Amino acid sequence: MNFSFFLENEEATKLFAQDLALALKPGDLVTLQGNLGAGKSTLARALIRALANDNTLDVPSPTFTLVQDYQLPQFEVIHADFYRLSMMEEIDELGLHEAREQNILLIEWPEKGADLLGPATFAITLQHKNCGRYITVTSAAHSTQRLQHSFAIRSFLTNHGRGHVHRYFLASDASARSYELLDDGHHQEVLMDAATMQITHDANSSYSEIAHLAKDIRQFVGISRLILDNEFSAPRIFVEDFEKGFLILEDLGREGLLDQTGNPIEERYLACSELLAAFHQKLWPSEKQFETFSLQIPCYDYQTMQAELSLLLDWYIPFQKQKPLDKKQRNAFFTCWHPYLDMLVQGENTFVMRDYHSPNILWRAHKKGIDRIGLIDFQDGLKGPTVYDLVSLAQDARCYISPTLETKIFDVYCNARRQAPRSFNEDELRKLYALAGAQRVSKVLGIFIRLHQQDGKSSYLKHLPHLRDYLARNLSHPSLAHLQSFYQEVGILTDTL
Repeated sequence: MNFSFFLENEEATKLFAQDLALALKPGDLVTLQGNLGAGKSTLARALIRALANDNTLDVPSPTFTLVQDYQLPQFEVIHADFYRLSMMEEIDELGLHEAREQNILLIEWPEKGADLLGPATFAITLQHKNCGRYITVTSAAHSTQRLQHSFAIRSFLTNHGRGHVHRYFLASDASARSYELLDDGHHQEVLMDAATMQITHDANSSYSEIAHLAKDIRQFVGISRLILDNEFSAPRIFVEDFEKGFLILEDLGREGLLDQTGNPIEERYLACSELLAAFHQKLWPSEKQFETFSLQIPCYDYQTMQAELSLLLDWYIPFQKQKPLDKKQRNAFFTCWHPYLDMLVQGENTFVMRDYHSPNILWRAHKKGIDRIGLIDFQDGLKGPTVYDLVSLAQDARCYISPTLETKIFDVYCNARRQAPRSFNEDELRKLYALAGAQRVSKVLGIFIRLHQQDGKSSYLKHLPHLRDYLARNLSHPSLAHLQSFYQEVGILTDTL
């Protein structure tokens, strides 16, 4: 498919480069073709800087070196200039065939031999005109939707007075959601891109429905309003497009709960525990009618918890043991869990954010008390066990929380609850904490293996050791002795990957 534009100046070229950069992924080949002075190097420089999220990055021309590579946090970008190639064999010598598989390749003067690398994902032709340039992009069939989606975001921004902003990749998560930083040079906002989930009849969609995962951004918008109404900190929403799945949010910053080496900062985790104690004093509705939509918050029921536990059986155990449990063992697994899930469902309940841990909590040092804590990524929240978010925090799936710090987090929560009006039973809380922890870690182990095997996100494997440690801690609670015995019997509690 062809897309044609006139880029009237350098600023327009930068904006186009950002739109294209946000449509790229490893394995893409981008070719730049045009006469001398057409603007190939200018566009290449803008594109690489956009991919690097760095407007000042030094991007020298590869005219004489033939190849320049850029090691970026997400992937490697290889910029090549074929103008001085004299023999096709030189492409093999440069190792570009192998490099294409896992990296983004950007080739100037592709007519000199880029066809040897296979079809271009995006073939760009430039023609200089006065102070600007005409540009035509030919996209491969499998990549057209990505580019159209990025252009749709630019149109959305333009329609809401933000067509001039610079776009930078900010983050993506384990779902289909992604985030961009919007910067006009004076003010920053965040774009949430969460296209409506299309329900299909496969295993993943069935799980999404049973587990009550949010189907569109209305859940985020509604829950955000509830959180703000209760005087906790969540991003204010400036613009919403329910049909496209786009939101423009307040930028709460980039500071989180971990230090530069990825270790937990104790002060911040303890403050988050204090927030939970206050959060659990509020009365959270199961439904709320807003002007344009109705919010329904599902229950974290037995069926949902059992579906989550299935992830351990379907993904983690076959990965760990190199074979699945047989039917008899699977049935025994759920039979063993049955009374424990009943305890969780029947215990104290509240609104559960569900993933209250380091990736979804922002630290705002300029604020005071619990206002320092910014909440995000709560759209999958449910009405369920009060203790669930506490164990999500104190046994953070994305970093190692030592037993000492875990105890401090738990104690801070209990101390705050003792001083609050809503009474609680600490012994019961400890039992349900261990139980919710065992259920959550079992689920997360399965999710992380699924992300590795199904989505190619092998970085999640580094979290397995501390997840197994959390699981052992939880199952050591006396009330979970029967469950601990079963996990040992089937070989789940081992150190073997």
